[in-house]
Amino acid sequence: MSQRSVLALMYTLDLLEQRGIQCAPVLARHGLDAARLDPNGEIERDRELRLLAELLPLAEDPQLGMEMGKRFGLAGYGPLTMLLMTSASAFDGFQLGVRYQSLTYLYGELSLVPGNDTTALILKPIPLPEPVRRILIERDMVGTFKLVNDIQTQLGLDLTPKEVWLPLPEPEHGELYEQFFRAPVKYDMPWCQATISNRDLAVPLPGYNRSAHELYRSQCDALLARRQNPSERLAARVSAYLDLFLEDFPGAAQVAVTFDLPERTLRRRLSAEGQPFQQLLDEVRLNKALNYLADSKRSVEDIARLLGYSEPAAFIRAFQRWTGETPAKHRRSS
Repeated sequence: MSQRSVLALMYTLDLLEQRGIQCAPVLARHGLDAARLDPNGEIERDRELRLLAELLPLAEDPQLGMEMGKRFGLAGYGPLTMLLMTSASAFDGFQLGVRYQSLTYLYGELSLVPGNDTTALILKPIPLPEPVRRILIERDMVGTFKLVNDIQTQLGLDLTPKEVWLPLPEPEHGELYEQFFRAPVKYDMPWCQATISNRDLAVPLPGYNRSAHELYRSQCDALLARRQNPSERLAARVSAYLDLFLEDFPGAAQVAVTFDLPERTLRRRLSAEGQPFQQLLDEVRLNKALNYLADSKRSVEDIARLLGYSEPAAFIRAFQRWTGETPAKHRRSS
């Protein structure tokens, strides 16, 4: 998985601290100190996600995702901002946004699908832990629009989407979305999407400068190359990511998307480290099972459900394969 600027995490820490939430203990568990974070530093996306999965539920705020997205400023995107602003047209800018999406803070995959009269900018979220799924989807969609709107303001443009999709139930604060996006919002859709007029996208950008554009593009290419060198073994990072989930664990294909890798590459690298994907998933489930079995109030049926098994019998067979004994026998002997 590529690294990303630590600025988004710092924005989040500031927001939570302003609301009286003590982030220091969570950061300390992950070997971090907010006071010592370097704004020029970088963090792996999966490591950041582990932090957010612990921190964000503490806010207990249904509008947290929107507030987080609004904090993303132009400066936080580095040379990508200038690359987009010096594009020849809005459509070219959106294409570059998709090309260099790894330089953003998204927990999803961007694509651009042109049609006869409109073009769809699609954001498909990666599998996210349920306690933070809505928050991060809202954050990413609002943050993306904030970037587009800030660039428009700088260039004196006014591109308004015809329609916005969200893969979420309609919230109580739904009117805030339509005010922010300035467009009708549809909920419970398969992914995030903004539908934009092709006529608007064809508008030439007043900031276009070929020489400057090539300079910023080379800077973005260099930044991408530098960030493709994670410091931890892939197996440890995949294991930490899988540990975020309950009930519905992502498969290898979904994990590969999260880590910006083709599925075959993910499986090959994990096997080369001596820990194939299925083995990692089994280890995560086993560790969770052992913790749950230590809690006498949890039934085997409940534990099976939490581990993603549709039938308790399937969990019992898996546990016997892992440990050589049944869950009930393990509980009695513990």
